[in-house]
Amino acid sequence: MSYQLITEVNNIQTSETDWRMIYDPVNLDVISSPMQCSGYASSPHNMVIADTEAEVLEFIEQEGLTLEDIDDGI
Repeated sequence: MSYQLITEVNNIQTSETDWRMIYDPVNLDVISSPMQCSGYASSPHNMVIADTEAEVLEFIEQEGLTLEDIDDGI
């Protein structure tokens, strides 16, 4: 598994091939569901960047994060 855990999410750039998600490390809730997109992100929560969606989902499972009832504003 190859992922990057970022605990200070301040203007972090991802490319169109990266998968990313943001989660609350205190409540173990996924704030922003796994997505593949380029751009910049800032958040008071933690961020995971990986090469594949499967790696992000594996991280969610291994860390016991809650991935439900997410509204990404879409």
